[in-house]
Amino acid sequence: MGQLNDLQIRAAQSLDKEYLLADGEGLYLRVRPTAKVWVYRYKQQGKEAKLSLGHYPVVSLVTARKKARAEAEKRAGGVDPREARREDEERDRVARLNTFELLARAWHGQAKKDRQWSAGYAEKVIRHLELHIFPWIGHLAVEAIKPTELVRCLHRIKERGNLETAQRVREAVQHVYQYSVDNGTLEPARNFVNARTAGLPSPRSRHYAAITDPKQLGQLLRDIQAYKGNVLTRAALQLSPMLFQRPGQLRLAHWEDISFEHEIWRCPPEKMKLREWQKRDSRTPTHLVPLPRQALEILQDIQPLTGPTGPIFRSMAKRSEATRYMSDNTINSALRTLGYDTKEQITGHGFRATARTMIREYLGWDRDVIERHLAHVSDEELGGSYDRTTFLAQRREMVQLWADFLDDLAKGKEPVLADEVRHLKEKRRAT
Repeated sequence: MGQLNDLQIRAAQSLDKEYLLADGEGLYLRVRPTAKVWVYRYKQQGKEAKLSLGHYPVVSLVTARKKARAEAEKRAGGVDPREARREDEERDRVARLNTFELLARAWHGQAKKDRQWSAGYAEKVIRHLELHIFPWIGHLAVEAIKPTELVRCLHRIKERGNLETAQRVREAVQHVYQYSVDNGTLEPARNFVNARTAGLPSPRSRHYAAITDPKQLGQLLRDIQAYKGNVLTRAALQLSPMLFQRPGQLRLAHWEDISFEHEIWRCPPEKMKLREWQKRDSRTPTHLVPLPRQALEILQDIQPLTGPTGPIFRSMAKRSEATRYMSDNTINSALRTLGYDTKEQITGHGFRATARTMIREYLGWDRDVIERHLAHVSDEELGGSYDRTTFLAQRREMVQLWADFLDDLAKGKEPVLADEVRHLKEKRRAT
């Protein structure tokens, strides 16, 4: 049978079952019920192989013959046409995913899934890249980026005084480069990003601003009592030093979490500062916060405003579901209204350091009891270690003494150091 011509190809009728029309030298027209497709057929290591060359009439007879001839030349050179096409497709895929921004977004999506990032943390990571990296090198192919270009991006952040942000951005970029190596976009030898890139110094550790002087704390407590703003805000201000839990934890509390009968606040894992997998793990315990008499009175006072169910510190705006909770900046904003510098004097989170320091220094409580109340637990404890101690009885006593201590400071009473109290007790016993 001779070679095909256009008249024969156009006249070929589609049947219920596909069939082949041979043109010669391995080129065939596959006539399917819905289409006509050019196919190059050959044998590779004794087995038949097929390679599609495109649809007719988009690929004409002349073009199909040229393609078949090119594939035959590859075979003559010892190259498997199918393997060569697979490599070409892989190069095309890499080329399409070769700009830094595309790679970074692909890495971010995978990391968010694999590491079970919270939505907030995932948003922070990609936002850092959008602000500090993409505008300058996001459009460049990753292998074309010069070390100096990346260093300049990181130094821009550092020179604005955001050293910690620069460190975090460098870490994200480092992950992107490793991701590029892993998926074949970048040769391992071209990966120059590491923990030393840009020569960034280690950021100075800066703790949350906290008051640890009794007189200053007493004045702050009096200022909170005199606060003239929103009633719910004042209640949150009063509870913050008394319960010394994280501000976000307090802000997200629901009335259903409060038991007036048992004088306890149950904080489920999903409202705690934990890794995402820990929040979902059924073994992660609920954090129990004993409520002193003063805290119960504050909650009873505001229950008619937002209770008996739902968020305790409900947003009064009620514009949308997202704003049904008090803003995460409400406490700090109220402290600034009272005249306090939240960077240097006191911040909402700093009440935890205030309580931890002063309970040890003035009330003499054991460190482990305080740490448990702060919900400072290790991964081992969440993972099933033998120590499941909650110190609930001790913490009940501790928080009531602490609330009474705060009342005394608010009244201007001078506190006595725990060591002095112990010394006086030992002296009395000796006599």
